[in-house]
Amino acid sequence: MRNQLRDALTRGNLSFLSPLQFCITVATSLALILLLVFGITDSFPIAISICLCAIAQGLESFSTRASAYSLRTNLEWPKYLDAIHSLVWSGATLQEAIIDSAKYSPLSIRAAIRELEVDDAGGLTFDECLDNFKIRLANPVADRFVELTRMAHNSGGRGYLAALRNQSAQLRNENAVWSEIQAKQNWVLSTAKLAILAPWLVLVLLGVRRETAAAFETETGLAVLAIGLIASLLAFKLIKVLGRLPIRQRTLIK
Repeated sequence: MRNQLRDALTRGNLSFLSPLQFCITVATSLALILLLVFGITDSFPIAISICLCAIAQGLESFSTRASAYSLRTNLEWPKYLDAIHSLVWSGATLQEAIIDSAKYSPLSIRAAIRELEVDDAGGLTFDECLDNFKIRLANPVADRFVELTRMAHNSGGRGYLAALRNQSAQLRNENAVWSEIQAKQNWVLSTAKLAILAPWLVLVLLGVRRETAAAFETETGLAVLAIGLIASLLAFKLIKVLGRLPIRQRTLIK
């Protein structure tokens, strides 16, 4: 569970937080929301309902953040490929080009590049270094680059520069399409999420009146809250399922 949470934090660009720090931050935030809503409405059922909606919204926002970070990473790959192309064209070896172009690479893969340098210095063959590099990145864009580099290395580098240019151009076209799709999708999903959260915000405002808060502490009021909460959580789930974009699949794996 801890490793899975750490991987999720890395995908969401929150790797500066440890799993324990993340859990403490989430628990503290929920406690503050609970106290704030309870202080406004003086109703524990309303406060609990708002907290559950906040959890659903937080999970959805985390998923959106991870998707956006993945797209930003892919947007930086063409620049890295162009830097490798320039170094290879000037006479550098494949190993040197990959390592020396690290400053142009996406931030998320620089640690893997440093480990590639360590593997190379440790006496591993270039094929073994590429295998480890591919495992660490676990990314379909990286898979294509690694296999392209492997074939170039095994064939003496013939056609590598042209293939790098083609991959860079293809990635730029793919990224342009993905960026446009994701921008339109985010606008639609944000509107849908706002429509789900709006009634709960209105409920908090109405809960300022003591008679309103008291009405939701009766059996009928609790039933209304429960039905509304279930409907809201189901709506969040439907948004996630219906709004999910297809992801780039890893096909070049053993």
